Amino acid sequence: MAKKAHAAPGRPGRAAAKTGRRARAIAAASTVAVALIAATGTATGAVGQGGAAGSGAPKRIGAAPRVPAGATMTGATASGTRLHLSVNLAPRDPQSLADFVTAVSTPGNAQYHHYLAKGQFAAVFGPTRATIAGVSRALKAAGLSPGKVSPDGLSIPVTTTAAQASHAFGTGFRDVRLKDGTTDYLNTSAPSLPADVASSVTGIVGLSSINTVSSHHSAVRRASRHSSATATVSGRSSRTVTPHTYTPGLCADFTGSGLTDGTDYYSPGKLAGAYGMTSSATAGAGQTVAVFELENVDAGSIAAYQSCLGTSTSVSNVYVDTTAGAGAPATDGSVGVESALDIEDLIGLVPGAAIIDYQGPDAASATDQNVLDVYQRMVTDDQAQVISTSWGECEAVESSATANAENTIFAEAAAQGQSVVAASGDDGSSDCYRATGSTAKAVDDPASQPYVTGVGGTTMTTSGSTTTQTTWGNASGGTGGGVSSRWAPVVYQGGVATTTKRAVPDVSALADPADGYPIYFQDDSQSSSPVPGLVGGTSGAAPTWAAAIVQANAGTACQTNGRVGFLNNALYKAARSSYPTNFWDVTSGDNSVYATGYTAAAGYDEVTGLGSPKGAGLTTALCAAKGTAATGASTFHPLSSPKRLLDTRNGTGWGLSSIPTTKPLVAGGTAPVKIEGAGGIPSSGVTAVVLNLTVTGTTGAGSLTAWADGTSKPSTSNLHWTGASQTIAASTTVKVAGDGVVDLYTSSTTHLIADVQGYYTSGTTGSKYTALTPARLLDTRSKVGISTTSKISNKVISLKVRGHGGVPTAATSVVLNLTATQTVGGGYLEAYPEGATRPTASNVNWSATGTTIPNLVVVPIGSDGNVSIYVHGTSHVIADVSGYFSTSGSAFDTVTPLRLLDTRQTTALGSGKTLALQISGRDAIPSTGVKAVVLTVTVTGTTGSGYLSAWADGGSRPTASNLNWVQGKTIANQVIVPVGSDGKVDFYTSSTTNVIADVAGYIG
Repeated sequence: MAKKAHAAPGRPGRAAAKTGRRARAIAAASTVAVALIAATGTATGAVGQGGAAGSGAPKRIGAAPRVPAGATMTGATASGTRLHLSVNLAPRDPQSLADFVTAVSTPGNAQYHHYLAKGQFAAVFGPTRATIAGVSRALKAAGLSPGKVSPDGLSIPVTTTAAQASHAFGTGFRDVRLKDGTTDYLNTSAPSLPADVASSVTGIVGLSSINTVSSHHSAVRRASRHSSATATVSGRSSRTVTPHTYTPGLCADFTGSGLTDGTDYYSPGKLAGAYGMTSSATAGAGQTVAVFELENVDAGSIAAYQSCLGTSTSVSNVYVDTTAGAGAPATDGSVGVESALDIEDLIGLVPGAAIIDYQGPDAASATDQNVLDVYQRMVTDDQAQVISTSWGECEAVESSATANAENTIFAEAAAQGQSVVAASGDDGSSDCYRATGSTAKAVDDPASQPYVTGVGGTTMTTSGSTTTQTTWGNASGGTGGGVSSRWAPVVYQGGVATTTKRAVPDVSALADPADGYPIYFQDDSQSSSPVPGLVGGTSGAAPTWAAAIVQANAGTACQTNGRVGFLNNALYKAARSSYPTNFWDVTSGDNSVYATGYTAAAGYDEVTGLGSPKGAGLTTALCAAKGTAATGASTFHPLSSPKRLLDTRNGTGWGLSSIPTTKPLVAGGTAPVKIEGAGGIPSSGVTAVVLNLTVTGTTGAGSLTAWADGTSKPSTSNLHWTGASQTIAASTTVKVAGDGVVDLYTSSTTHLIADVQGYYTSGTTGSKYTALTPARLLDTRSKVGISTTSKISNKVISLKVRGHGGVPTAATSVVLNLTATQTVGGGYLEAYPEGATRPTASNVNWSATGTTIPNLVVVPIGSDGNVSIYVHGTSHVIADVSGYFSTSGSAFDTVTPLRLLDTRQTTALGSGKTLALQISGRDAIPSTGVKAVVLTVTVTGTTGSGYLSAWADGGSRPTASNLNWVQGKTIANQVIVPVGSDGKVDFYTSSTTNVIADVAGYIG
């Protein structure tokens, strides 16, 4: 069937002069898929492992492709049309794969930089043999002939006809005439497979041949002072370039052109100097970098560039779905320019590295399947530590099958320690314009992929010792950037890119063709020999960042601590810790090429990302030492006054190190909170932290989960709220990982505050815990601990602690469950040592009349044996003691958060009923010797006002409560409960409700 390259639509406005290309791949609506759960991606549902046989009712996979705008159906596809398909399979446990990538990318994690070896992926994370066999049998039963599964186990190739595919997958095929005259075919409905194997298939690629091949680096201009910005090279006679000793400033073809290095173009030396990179003939020695291409490359042009620069870099070719010499020759001044730019930029910056050109079929005829095949080969070969791609397509027209298959391939690369960088596009904020004519905001794939580092573009000028850099956005095009329509917020961008989806790009580098990259390329209409020219686009920015990573990997720090691998975790950590040291912030310009786009600003923006590299500082951050997480029995260190580590309302601990933000945490977003080295906490040795977490300005019902950074997000929760405009707090004890950071996730958009009350260390210098039978020390409703029954309004309550409720005189801190009830309006409680200055951090918050809300607090005891409780607003106050810290007692051990109880899965706990919960022997908790357990207990589905009490099984139910609520509320609170001799704790509820219990650690 005839196919041709789709001509790029003309640019309106300021971009009308652009005629060039940045290579971009494949196909609008080419195939179909179900969404694969990724660590950071959206998902329409979990994909499970299929059974051994293809049976059960047929199940559709994904959706039918959309007919492109302006296209018309022309009739049924010829039954004999050959289709080259891949049936793509889910990893055996997608979440485990995501967790592994996080672990190998997080300093302090025991798996940090312990990447999979070549060929290990299939056995560790690939589908099981039974799954592969089951899918293959189902395909054979449908009349197809599946080929050998890929080395990573993720795809099964199938070559068939339209008629056979129609029968096997329950779909028809129609021919489509596109608006440029190209005739393609597509499937008319989503494919189906037997249900027991369909759940293991993430998509079937190749059922449609529609593509939108469009390339987007700039037009090449002459290396001559007298040429216009868009003129092509002309008038060159055949000649050879005389080899000379390595010099990063290039040869006379450029230095004698009348153009100025650093103004009209950037030589490798000048570019390396601007970005703090090394400039030498051996830079990158011992490393391998791969480039993705969909066109031939002219070997003579590469040789001419090497001769001009004085290098002898190894450049080899791997052909995927094509052969050497097939396809259009790289001799017309257009084909081969992309490849030349990618390879020659790398030669100039890392001449000591080896370069592998992975080449697929020509972009004019390539399919989604060809694109996947090339990426998969680059990853399964696992020869290159860094992969650079300057090809992509508008995210909105890419099929979910292709996107999800790519996602798994790039996760595989991350698991193997391969860094992948991708150009973000040259069409500004309207990445779909060339494919569909739409000026709506859109971003580019694969730059938007969660496991890929998207690279945007800048304009740069050097005058003397001063170099300035702005956003690339002018008549020649503009840096791609914006917010993904597909991928959910990613953990690594938390607090930096406060967007509702993954933001693009991550970083940027030189892209403006007006001051771009010097290359040699072949244009037979101008000369029989390669000619020098200048070119730009984010196609140059991507390999520039690839070179920066190669140089980092070759350096002493990475040689000691392990190669960078998946880049984004390290990039954003470097930005949070020391942004000005590691990045060159680009603060001016915009990417409004076709329509109003995004504007650069201080810190991260959807135009240039974090900015450009500052080589030396960034290399140190990317090649961080492994570190060690503190473990074992721990003792407690209370802070004399709570310290605020995070407040999204005013930027405390939120944003980059030098550029805070005041935006709320978005739904599905994550806030990383630095614990070690902050707020008076030691810089190492911390095993856990006690935080008071507050949500305020809520936008709807939601929940919060806290966990150790670099580990899997648990299915537990620490705080709940039921509607908009609420302010609710809860105390929680969170394990601290080796990088000294904890993560906070919220399911709905809200402002978030984190105050630290104290911390645990693996040393013996802190306090130990003694559990008590809960006792009520204060109840303003009934004159307990106070001489009034009136509500307290804007006053301080002096509460006697030592000598009361079992708290001895040697106690240094007390654990209280504070409850505000019968509130009037909004307000809060603050607990602190009597005699100390009242802190600015609150412990219990409420926002409405009639609220009943508890919270656990750990409070240092004043020298007079008392603690102070300040009431802001009007409320009754209850305080129940459950334990204390002193030099005697027992140590604390953290565990991975785990849900031990959820009555929603069984039966709600009835009014006046008691439930016994086994603690000892569960989730790394010892089977003996456990004295108390740290739980977050939540009540939900409450049927009326009530309370919950927790105590050691076998003991008497105390008169104190741990949670109080009114009807319809979901309330969570941390409790430290003594454990009975049988290893159990008891819960009692005064009204019917569901009860959830999540464990954080134990005392033993």
